[in-house]
Amino acid sequence: MRTVHTIALGMLILALLWAPAMAQEEQNLVSVDATQTPLVEVLRILAEKSGLNIVTSPDAEDKQISIHLVRTPLEEALNLVVRAAGLGYERVGNSILVALPEDLEEETGLSTHVVDLKYADASEIEPLIKGIAESVTSDKRTGKLVIVASPGMLEEIRLVIDALDVPPVQILLETEVVEVSTDDLMELGIDWSRITKQTVIVTEQQPEPSGPNELPDEMAYGNVGLDNDNIYRQTKALEIALDYLETNGKARILSQSKLATLNNTKAEIHIGDVIPYTVTGYTTTGVLELNVEKERVGVEVDVTPRVSGDGHITAIVEPNVSSIVGWVGPNGEIPWTKERRASTQVRVKDGQTFMIAGLLSEDETRNVQKVPILGDIPLLGYLFQHVRTQIKHSDLIIKITPTVIG
Repeated sequence: MRTVHTIALGMLILALLWAPAMAQEEQNLVSVDATQTPLVEVLRILAEKSGLNIVTSPDAEDKQISIHLVRTPLEEALNLVVRAAGLGYERVGNSILVALPEDLEEETGLSTHVVDLKYADASEIEPLIKGIAESVTSDKRTGKLVIVASPGMLEEIRLVIDALDVPPVQILLETEVVEVSTDDLMELGIDWSRITKQTVIVTEQQPEPSGPNELPDEMAYGNVGLDNDNIYRQTKALEIALDYLETNGKARILSQSKLATLNNTKAEIHIGDVIPYTVTGYTTTGVLELNVEKERVGVEVDVTPRVSGDGHITAIVEPNVSSIVGWVGPNGEIPWTKERRASTQVRVKDGQTFMIAGLLSEDETRNVQKVPILGDIPLLGYLFQHVRTQIKHSDLIIKITPTVIG
């Protein structure tokens, strides 16, 4: 039996020495071929290949394993070898402890550590590592974490923190909000329904560019910037129409802003008013009280961008347009608001502009002109009045250009 054991051990050593070792994601590849070989001998050779310190419990002394691995990452090989022997392991710094799984669950050597974070918020990291450490507390004043853990726990916690505590990506959002009056568009020769219609043209090849003085329907088609390079769209027609409307006073730019935000963090833009109003009521003791409330009206745009690893940006856009159309309540003190709300998610290339339209509005105004004194006479006063009702239709266009700036 000893001769067989010696031959098997020799074959194992030769296999490890002559196995091709290459760097793959900072791990060496090993080949192991062993039959009924003591576990401690296999672990000793793996320790030499990895440069790690391996400590075994008495339970590993009498274990023997048979294993055949070809070009396997060292960490994976160690995991398979230990599990094949019915044991577990725990990594502490540059050392590995091999023992029974139930023994590894008993944490020893608990101590307190203070971890300094460079970029991440301590209050956001705290709940992510609570399941690993014995105790975790975040200090808002210094932005540090106070952790009570064993050496094995601390090693795992540091790996998690290193992956999360990275410099945040910043995104510049260039936003333009344009209100277009759609009543006079036909007078200017613009068919708004055709311009704002989203049409995809599939061509066998990229269309030839057209001249600068040609009509919009003869303009060149541009690539929409998606993964399919055979899809093109006429993007200049809408831009020229908007410039023409703004020049003729039929479109009004409500806001032009540049706002930087962090990756996956909401940016909020509000163009409008904050209107205060009072609400009266009685307490349970019968005392009259006045509460001052506030109502935000106007245009609000919430944008949450998220950077992908392929040069694209995914943005969640939630525009909301609101206005006060009347006052209701027992004393007419509560505002009655009307709003246009939408929510969408788009994916564009870094620096590419996208638009959101279709937030249509219909506002009715009533103007009364009357003859002084005579127009105020009850009943007969209607004969000396002129009432004009005007309905205004408008569309809101939101142009957003997200760009990664660092």
